[in-house]
Amino acid sequence: MRRKLLLFTLVISLIFPVFLQSKKKPRLPLKYKKWIKEEAVYIISPKERKVFYELETDRERELFIEEFWRHRDPTPGTPRNEFREEHYRRIEYANKKLGRGTATRGWATDQGRIYITLGEPMQVVKINTVDINPVEIWYYQGNPRLGQPSIFRLLFFKRQGVGAYELYNPISDGPRVLVPASDLRMPGNPQAMYQARIDWRDLVAYEILKRQVSIELAEAAWSSFPGRDSPDHRLPSVMLIDELKSHPYKKVKDDYAYEFLEHKAVVEVSYSVYHMDNQSQVKVIQAPSGHFFVNYSIEPEKLSVDLFQGKYLANIKTSVRVTDLEEKTIFQQSKNFPIELDKKQLKKIGQRPFHLCDSIPMIPGTYKFNLLFENTVTKEFTSFEKDISVPEPEFFRMSSLILAAKVNQDSPYSEFNKAFQVGKLQLYPSPTNDFFNEEKLFLFFQVYGLSPELERGGQIQFIFYKDEQKFQALTRQIKEYRQRRDFLQDFPLDEFPPGKYRVKVSLLDEEGRELLFEKEDFSLSSKALPESWIVSQTNPSFKEPVYFFLYGNQYLNKGEIKKARHELEKAYEREPEAMDFALSYARVLLLLKEFQRAQQILLPFFEKGRQEFQLYYYLGLSSQAEDNLEAAISFYQKALSHQGNVKEVLNSIGECFYQLGDNEQALRAWQKSMEIDPNQKKVKQMVEKLQEKN
Repeated sequence: MRRKLLLFTLVISLIFPVFLQSKKKPRLPLKYKKWIKEEAVYIISPKERKVFYELETDRERELFIEEFWRHRDPTPGTPRNEFREEHYRRIEYANKKLGRGTATRGWATDQGRIYITLGEPMQVVKINTVDINPVEIWYYQGNPRLGQPSIFRLLFFKRQGVGAYELYNPISDGPRVLVPASDLRMPGNPQAMYQARIDWRDLVAYEILKRQVSIELAEAAWSSFPGRDSPDHRLPSVMLIDELKSHPYKKVKDDYAYEFLEHKAVVEVSYSVYHMDNQSQVKVIQAPSGHFFVNYSIEPEKLSVDLFQGKYLANIKTSVRVTDLEEKTIFQQSKNFPIELDKKQLKKIGQRPFHLCDSIPMIPGTYKFNLLFENTVTKEFTSFEKDISVPEPEFFRMSSLILAAKVNQDSPYSEFNKAFQVGKLQLYPSPTNDFFNEEKLFLFFQVYGLSPELERGGQIQFIFYKDEQKFQALTRQIKEYRQRRDFLQDFPLDEFPPGKYRVKVSLLDEEGRELLFEKEDFSLSSKALPESWIVSQTNPSFKEPVYFFLYGNQYLNKGEIKKARHELEKAYEREPEAMDFALSYARVLLLLKEFQRAQQILLPFFEKGRQEFQLYYYLGLSSQAEDNLEAAISFYQKALSHQGNVKEVLNSIGECFYQLGDNEQALRAWQKSMEIDPNQKKVKQMVEKLQEKN
């Protein structure tokens, strides 16, 4: 019984490995510690900083730093990055000129931070008299687009007359820090000052500054805004000073950082990346076969091509990953879309937006859909993530709405699986939902589980809203439509003025009660929009057994073993010569402890000389379960010869030798396994036990 339990544990560990283990982050090397804490400390956003600390290798850090500077490059595509050059020039200046005579390096002083982030001031006023502590006033031209005044000033002072210049705060510091304490004497009637809730020392200091030094300095002590000298301007001045801390990264779209972290495994092994924005949408459609497909469309910010031997080349690689609510991977797939154009084709395409469409089969459930889009020729990438829900076929439900400016109701590919195609109907949706108001708007949706009563008396209601106001409405009987699941309705847009709209589609019963509804936003333009350049692959026919194979593996990844067996058995029976189908089917049989059936499936491939690690390993597991230990050892050794040392296989070999009484060979196998992973408690106990016997 003990041996059976160990065997089953090994099978589970192979099929559902645990990759995510908590581990301590490595210490940051000095080079990167200096970069994050000194060189980029003032200009890196909180999001970027968080991602940088999540990186694990120097290679990842180097790629991230390159991407960090690229997102700040004012002239992308040129050899120089003027922003980076200017940034390091400012650091060098700060270290040479600022903080001199103190123990603090220039970049780390308040003046250094302001100089590095804002640059050289347009004017500097230096005041150093016996009446006050040393002061400098820096004037800057603001950026109204960032909420800054057109002109503002910052005051720096030496606290108690010594040390580095500090950035003055009119509330927490106040004018009193600018004047020697010995000069501050309480006036004869301080009551009025207390009523104003201002420290009397600040009012006295303000008067000293105004009468004995300069009106300009006195104003600056209350306000960062030239021409304003009231204490009421202290709070807006403090808000401006606080806002300047985020100024360096306000104009940077730092979403790329999380995308970099999400896909850093791909990035590290492929190339230095160049992130792009994108527009995208994901829709779930039920095919005529009854299965559901997740259809996606993505429009990257741009598509670059490379010229080689007179051809303009690009290669789009898509990596799809679908996870459940527990972040377990249910489906993943990579595809390549090679693009080759001649000069004439490139000219014809011109500036038309590039639009990629594809679809994947998906079993019912609630998921996160993640897509990584890479141009492997020009090293550009973008990605998106969306929540999706695939219903059970028998559920009463309405699909989300698909808006398109163009459809083909007699597609020649109706027998195949293409993105946004239902039978003979091919939809061409826009990822941006932008339309021209002289076109037609085609609106498509599906309703699942319609009852006969609704088919006879139900209604579909369409309501268009513009600026939250009802603009147009249409109601039709369900029986007016040829299809009772697939609904297509077109609307001329010539009476719709340009603007933003929302369309709501409702399913009503015979008495007009709303049962289901869906909404979608879209925009109308008075200018004709360029037609998209659409790239889409034709996938296998719905009749192909590959779909049973894909559904079966999805159920297997969800842990629904019986449903997985049902699908994988159908795939194998339709194409028994396909080794992938056989291995997946055998994998389920091992989980269900149907060891003899698994051997029947796999032995023909072994007898034909097929070489595959999983083939040898699964045959070893099934032989071990049937007490054919010598055969199991032989299969396991073939697996090791094919793949190299794998701890699960070594543990199984050790168990077989131990059952046969060959403790020396068992010890040798388990010791090799411990070299791979020393944290195997049960294996370690067996090794110590056999070593004691020896």
